[in-house]
Amino acid sequence: MRRRAAAALGAAALTLVSACGGGLSTESAIQPGLEVGSVQENEIRVEANPIRPGASPQEVVEGFIRAAAASDDQFQVARSYLTPDAAAGWRPDTSVVVFGNESVLDISEADGGDVRAKATATARVDGTGRYQELPANSTVEVDFQVVQREGEWRITKLPENFGTWLSNSDFLRLYDPFRIYFLSASQRRLVPDVRWLPLGTGLATRLARSLLSGAPEYLRGAVRSDVPAGTRLAVDAVTIDSGTATVDLTATRLAADPGQRQNLGAQFLATVSQAPGVDRVALQLEGADLRVPGVEGALDSLSTLGFGTPSEPEVKPLLRIGTTLVPVRPEEVGDPGGRPAPPQAAALPTLQPGWAYPALSRTGSEVAAVGGDRAQLARWRGKTQVQVLTFGSQLTRPTYDTQDILWVAGRDGDLTRVWVVNTAADPADAAKSGPRALSAPWLEGRRVVSLRVSPDGQRLAVVSTTEAGKGPRLDVTGVVRQTGGVPASLAPPLSLAPTLTLMRDVVWVDDATLVVLGRRNSTQVLRPWTVPLGGQITAGPEISGARTITTINGERGLVVTTDDRQVLLRAGSRWQRVGEGTDLLVAAR
Repeated sequence: MRRRAAAALGAAALTLVSACGGGLSTESAIQPGLEVGSVQENEIRVEANPIRPGASPQEVVEGFIRAAAASDDQFQVARSYLTPDAAAGWRPDTSVVVFGNESVLDISEADGGDVRAKATATARVDGTGRYQELPANSTVEVDFQVVQREGEWRITKLPENFGTWLSNSDFLRLYDPFRIYFLSASQRRLVPDVRWLPLGTGLATRLARSLLSGAPEYLRGAVRSDVPAGTRLAVDAVTIDSGTATVDLTATRLAADPGQRQNLGAQFLATVSQAPGVDRVALQLEGADLRVPGVEGALDSLSTLGFGTPSEPEVKPLLRIGTTLVPVRPEEVGDPGGRPAPPQAAALPTLQPGWAYPALSRTGSEVAAVGGDRAQLARWRGKTQVQVLTFGSQLTRPTYDTQDILWVAGRDGDLTRVWVVNTAADPADAAKSGPRALSAPWLEGRRVVSLRVSPDGQRLAVVSTTEAGKGPRLDVTGVVRQTGGVPASLAPPLSLAPTLTLMRDVVWVDDATLVVLGRRNSTQVLRPWTVPLGGQITAGPEISGARTITTINGERGLVVTTDDRQVLLRAGSRWQRVGEGTDLLVAAR
């Protein structure tokens, strides 16, 4: 016998009810796990229908999967489909399998009387909250053991590591992405990792635990945490009272250094304050207030902890018109009528037609480009060409990071390489200013198409293909730097966007989001795809013949160049030509 059910996984079997209007008494004491004064995330919750007497084994398994989409934090209805032992051992947060809303859940009888569930999945979320998009048409299949007790069927054994299966709409209702903040290993700034966590009671606790679990592998060596290893919550919850979240820690050793205390405070403040109703974070060490230098009472400002918004030089983008580079204000991009004539005495180089893919440094004082044969890399300071390097072939478009390092990738004989050039060194000093290859064994057998460094300088996004130009892949890897900021190595990568079958270029639009120029299948026109570090990718407006992509203002200010040498600015759902010009250079992009 076979049953097929729409993978809204709950639309028919779940009932919408209004959230209770009552709340906790203001007289109530704060209890572990009880978020006093927290904000109700929404006014509608979903409840599952209880198990039907006489339900068949297939109906029991289907009902259990559907019931897990309810808004009940304790999953009491879902547990009623299990035997007591199975209910006690089930951990719903072990993993989540996400389905498209149009998918079909297939329930059938398996060998030995088990019940098999099968569906097409779009993503998985592991127990740490890491969201992994799956390749197109991925299927998952698991078997449930069932038993009949007192005339009623129940699930007696769950598949290994089974958590929940949710439709995409249910997943987006029950989960949200949050940023877990670590410290840059080379600068005083925060670097985020993205985790998807269930909403509702205990969110602040889950955020704190995510921070305590440490940095992920792809950031290994690129970030650090001033939360000592082995630190855990002294009580089993973060409590919230009148906007203050209290995080009580237990640690074998806690640094007395003022800077490290401030760093620890900044990590918890930036991470835990994302929970609804949290304005401040108070730290305790086993019940005693933990003092953070420079702060009286609870933490409420990153700037007082030394983590203000990093200031970068205001550098105008450069529009390439023929061999001339013309400075333009960002607000003038797309408005050729308001653009002044090219300044005659501007300290900018003349780029002959043989130089392609120009890039602009963070301060605007330097320009780089590769030769037309993609075998040379040149640098200019002002009008003067200061260096021409020949060290590889098939060089990518170069890019500067915020620490004055010039990046480029290409081929060195049969090997794929990622090189860095320290532009702070004297160009005449070949030992210090020459290209240095970084180890990246995960690029073996692949060719790099594009690479870009994140705004914080601690992560590198790399688009690559197989030797034959197939199998595109987007990887994000941590940048491990030496003292002085020069990169030393790359961490193992995090792969993203496996559903894209073509990728031409990539750019960071904020500290946790990329945009990739690509498509999902050969019948589609190229377009920008927004790719978060964790989450679903989304499509932007089509742009035929797009070749490169950059940005002057996050996702709203995307700029592309095309195969027919036009520069186009995104204007809502369309593209606007940026007057005459073939390239737009944006500082440290």
